[in-house]
Amino acid sequence: MAVETALQAEGLARELGALVRDWGVREVRPRVRELEEKGEFPHDLYRQMGEMGLFGCCFPERLGGNGAGFRALAAVAENLAWVYPPLSAPMNLQAATVPLTIANWGTPELVERYVPGLVSAELLGCNAMTEPDGGSDFLGAMRTRAVRDGDDYVINGAKMWITNANVADVAVVYAKTDPAAGHKGVTAFLVPTATPGFEATRVPCRVLGKLMPTNSVTLTDVRVPSSHVLGAEGQGFAVAMNAMDYGRLSVAARSVGLAQACLDAALEYADQRTAFGQKIGEFQMVKKQLADMTAEVAAARALVDAAAAAYDGGSVATRESSIAKYFAGEVCNRAAQACAEIFGGAAFSDELPVSIYLNYAKLWQTGEGSANIQAVLIADDALGWKDMDRHRTPLPALV
Repeated sequence: MAVETALQAEGLARELGALVRDWGVREVRPRVRELEEKGEFPHDLYRQMGEMGLFGCCFPERLGGNGAGFRALAAVAENLAWVYPPLSAPMNLQAATVPLTIANWGTPELVERYVPGLVSAELLGCNAMTEPDGGSDFLGAMRTRAVRDGDDYVINGAKMWITNANVADVAVVYAKTDPAAGHKGVTAFLVPTATPGFEATRVPCRVLGKLMPTNSVTLTDVRVPSSHVLGAEGQGFAVAMNAMDYGRLSVAARSVGLAQACLDAALEYADQRTAFGQKIGEFQMVKKQLADMTAEVAAARALVDAAAAAYDGGSVATRESSIAKYFAGEVCNRAAQACAEIFGGAAFSDELPVSIYLNYAKLWQTGEGSANIQAVLIADDALGWKDMDRHRTPLPALV
């Protein structure tokens, strides 16, 4: 199902967004307390989302996708975050950063072997980019090395804050193959996690629990064939930058969904809760908070839609996705804070979702490039000092 016109793309996005909401209200929201208390990785929900085609928006039917496009991906990510924030995490790993990286840069054999399984959630993926000594300084902090040995590469190093690494079947791993070559000395590899020497260890994180597990990863003499190089040797920085753009679009959409959930909860509470003989929504200060939330969520959604539409049109949308991610993250945090203020002490009750919203709002703002690094990138680009697209490689559309 190819995206042929903007109207068709918009219609598909609305359709999938509504499907997600209906399913989430029916199947997921009644289970939130149970999911939080048990803290078990939701394999069944991942599989259901795969069966519904939620991870296949950017892939053709031959790879298990539906070809709905990036606007549909954004709509799905937004509505999953609205349903239950951690449930939207796979819109990065299963729908964007991992399978798109394989599809764009892998050999035909790797694409056929892994992409359909990731899209269906029969396989789980992780993106092993960040290292213990740095996050945004991806290149400068990289200590992981890969050395050519005949037809193989041997990888040694460590990664940190790698979501789903302990449950993943396959990882995209970045390593330096030529430390003296700067950004041209990084290579990307596709590594099955069952490979000897690959070890993921969960990092205790009360905020995320086990629903969205984060991990440290050690790579000890991990041997992979040269056919598992994504792109070419020395092309890993470009691979990573393209992957990050997709991730930023996904996180921006998820931030919009979470902000909308905060707004909806605040509106309902302000209309029901009374104080000093009137509904708290009648107080001007609360009205101002609700008005700001309403306007900012709409503006953030428009930026996300513009970035997604640019991708659907075949553009390298680094600038658009970064701006959308930056603004949506700010909006999401302000919405979560305002929601908590409107709820007052009730915001901290386990009976209500507000504390969950607060935690994930900050996470969305940090993941795929913190707010501060987004501000630096956007300002440098606006000043004409550093073009955001300088390390990006235009890629052919998959659908």
